[in-house]
Amino acid sequence: MNKYITLFIGISVVISLIYIAGYKKNIKIMKRMAETLEKAFKIEDQVYTYLGGVLGFSADYKLKKLKQIKAVLRLIPRQSALYLPFMFLTSGRDSLQIMFYLKRPIKEEFHIIKKNFLNFSKPKIYNRDKLQSEVVDIDGVKYELLYEKGLSESRDFLNFIQVFNQKHFNHLAATKENNIIYVNLLFYNMNYENLTNSLKKFCIAVENYK
Repeated sequence: MNKYITLFIGISVVISLIYIAGYKKNIKIMKRMAETLEKAFKIEDQVYTYLGGVLGFSADYKLKKLKQIKAVLRLIPRQSALYLPFMFLTSGRDSLQIMFYLKRPIKEEFHIIKKNFLNFSKPKIYNRDKLQSEVVDIDGVKYELLYEKGLSESRDFLNFIQVFNQKHFNHLAATKENNIIYVNLLFYNMNYENLTNSLKKFCIAVENYK
């Protein structure tokens, strides 16, 4: 009986330590990411909403040159010991989604999707069957381009996606509904200084998009 009590106490201690370490890690990521986004964009005002405590946040930013920027940071539940065994059965990475709302209309819907062997991080494109598809190779990395027939503005954005660390890049899209340019990055560890520089460059490209 004593060995079971000892085992129970040991497991409880491990779970508690994982919770504390994971909680602190997610809080740190949230703070660093918020600082990075505010530094990267010339923000006039911002509103944050926390997602499930330490599972991330959504942010609304107001700027001069763009109508609005919305960012959603979703973190893996590092504080949950029950999640760890399943971590590598999912993407096992945090997600940063940024939506740039343009003041002018977008002419074409298109998507640039990083190809990978696993489908955990593959975005769902609901009108995929209505779009042209091709695969391109940039520096040994394959991307799928989806675009409307006869149009190919996605090729211009192939240059823009290279400002991001390619191990983080997952999906870039432009949608005519609400005139949004969207980018999704996946990561476990992030160099925030590099991300700040990447977002600054990308935001300038979006502001100059015609």
